[in-house]
Amino acid sequence: MLGHIGLGIEAVGVDSAYDVSFVHQILSEHGIEMYTPKNHEEPRYKVEFTRKDFLYNESDDTFTCPDGKHLTLKRFQRSEYSRTREYLARLHDCGNCTLHGKCLAPSQTSRKININLFDSAFRRNHEKDGSPEHKRVLVLRQIWCEGTFAVQKAGHNLTRILRRGLEAAEDHCLLSATAVNLKRMIHCLG
Repeated sequence: MLGHIGLGIEAVGVDSAYDVSFVHQILSEHGIEMYTPKNHEEPRYKVEFTRKDFLYNESDDTFTCPDGKHLTLKRFQRSEYSRTREYLARLHDCGNCTLHGKCLAPSQTSRKININLFDSAFRRNHEKDGSPEHKRVLVLRQIWCEGTFAVQKAGHNLTRILRRGLEAAEDHCLLSATAVNLKRMIHCLG
């Protein structure tokens, strides 16, 4: 993906599957605007207190809970598509807290807050959600990409990859895309 960035790409319209903070960060670092369908899903909390109820203290890099106790940085978490900082309250503080039922699910022993390291790139890209440019890019993506995918699946054997491995799958997809583009070119030339 990043090998093709030198082509002067300024913006991309992507499927919601790519709406992860790591992708937002990489594209942001390369000066590429990202447009993705707006996620209408609200986070589901099992408790009354949400992340917004905890105050961040920049001076000592901690969070303060509604009861005044501190959650300190314990570790950095890394997954395939995100990097987070994990803040954790002390077991003793949560065990003796009068707000325990509003803050912790029955299976939890102490409160944890994860902060995504790439959250600023994610939020910056989503500030454009609903704008005329956002709508235009998503319509173009729907016309050009989704239509092409449907044609490739229906007429170019892309419902299933017949060979194993990422290289074989990439070759299969590129050959299919080449066939579709050649057909379009011939059609345009008349």
